[in-house]
Amino acid sequence: MNFINKINKYLLENYPLIWNTRLAWMLVANIFIHLLFFIIGYSSANTIGDLKEFRSLESFFFETSAVYYNFLISIFILLIWIIYYLRNNAFKSLYAFKKWMLFKQFCIIFIILFISGTQYFSFKKGLRTKIKSLYSWQEVNNDIKTFNNISLFFIQNQRDYEIDKKAYPKPFPLKVANNFNKSTDNIDETKPYIEFNNSKFQFYEINEKLWQEDLKQNEFLNIYAKNSFKYRIVKDVSEFKIFLNPSLYNYAATKFTIGQDSTDYKKQLIYFKNILDSQNDFQIKEDLKKGISLANKYELNHNLTVDNWFQLLNNRPNYLLKELINTSNPIIDNYNEFDNNNSRFSDEIPYSKTLYLNFSNLDNLFSNIYFSYHPTFNNLIFNFLLTLALFLSILLFIFKTTDIKTILLSVVASLVVLVVIVWLMSSSKSFLEGENIRNYREFLIMMFISFTIIILSIISYTKHWKKLFIQIIWTLGIFAFPLFFLFSGFAYSKYLDLSHKKIYPKDYDYVSGFEKWFNAFGFSTVILIWLITVCIYSIYIRKLKARPE
Repeated sequence: MNFINKINKYLLENYPLIWNTRLAWMLVANIFIHLLFFIIGYSSANTIGDLKEFRSLESFFFETSAVYYNFLISIFILLIWIIYYLRNNAFKSLYAFKKWMLFKQFCIIFIILFISGTQYFSFKKGLRTKIKSLYSWQEVNNDIKTFNNISLFFIQNQRDYEIDKKAYPKPFPLKVANNFNKSTDNIDETKPYIEFNNSKFQFYEINEKLWQEDLKQNEFLNIYAKNSFKYRIVKDVSEFKIFLNPSLYNYAATKFTIGQDSTDYKKQLIYFKNILDSQNDFQIKEDLKKGISLANKYELNHNLTVDNWFQLLNNRPNYLLKELINTSNPIIDNYNEFDNNNSRFSDEIPYSKTLYLNFSNLDNLFSNIYFSYHPTFNNLIFNFLLTLALFLSILLFIFKTTDIKTILLSVVASLVVLVVIVWLMSSSKSFLEGENIRNYREFLIMMFISFTIIILSIISYTKHWKKLFIQIIWTLGIFAFPLFFLFSGFAYSKYLDLSHKKIYPKDYDYVSGFEKWFNAFGFSTVILIWLITVCIYSIYIRKLKARPE
């Protein structure tokens, strides 16, 4: 205790603002708390099952008890701090204050509240550190590529092996039309088509050049017209008729996309083609061995062996499917797989009565490892915590510079303002007419209310209204000032968008330069305006305090 008293005495004599706000002790306490959450995050991932269970790194925090610990610890430490912080109030006791002293005090309050609520980032850092100590991304990335190459043989979904998914060789991939319900409206019988299973199929690609030319002449052209006969370039694929049956040759999917790019996909398609064209049973069995090895490495539930797996695939030369692999044990679960067909091309391929392979959220594992090595900053969470800390800091600062009566009356006043806003929103249709005004009705109402409060704040101070009323309207004004700029930005951004669409109605991807800037810097700009507002408040509240009633 003597050590603490000595430090407090030193701070009181040399840094009274730090002593009064207990900044030093709150920083020390939060260092230990953040370290605790780092350790909790580090101990949250110990097995493959842990990483499979949660779909993202954020889920380890928000879908477990960690978020409740964070909330309770933050509330507990902040309550203790507020009790000590509110013991002394030099401002209300009419002590002399330097010009920027109040704003510095607000900044310290904001820092304390912010660091006391951001344990999530320490938790995530600990989690990422643990995952990186368990797994090498280079090794996992190679395993993903191997999985994707072998995914050709994980025959679990019939639709992945049908001809409309075929991506090689040229002229594939193609769109497919068929005479559904024996209708001929969708088939141009003057051009090549294939008859199969009492149906007709026609393969084509879209003439993009002709479509774009017509779109320029008629910007209101319906997008569904793109598949009409006019824009079809029909291809004769009669040599591939056998592949109207589900086949390994039709497969072109990627099992796991995390960390992979278009180059990897092209290599994957080449690999599929080469291994099937080679008709090499030994090479296929080697791939099946790799697949079983990886399944065991990542603790996948299965009963596959090289021999029983190969029997499902060994249907040369076209590798047509005979049976599918179950996604769970059909003997234990005692049910058949859900309908895998809904096919335009062939009958349903049956599932094996015994063989199964369950990937059991393996994509979650790969995703969590990838984002441990390639972290992304969660702006949404950061912005929310920053805004919450700023909001609470302002409330506490207002209480520190006024009193509980002003706070309560300000709450009542804010409710009255809210009622007015709701009334204007519901009744403004009758007096805000016209298409242009209707597009900005909500923005205009919020701008009008905010601007009115700002003007009243200025008038009340310059006209020397009653102190209590000035404090109430200033409390509202601190929140109204940033809101005015926020909704002004929204309104201007919408104005630019609607103005452009009047000239170019088909340009759906248009984003104005202002909107790009606002999306990138709008939040930080509003926060900066909010801080400037508090700074102005801290300057003039001193002068208001010195005024006689």
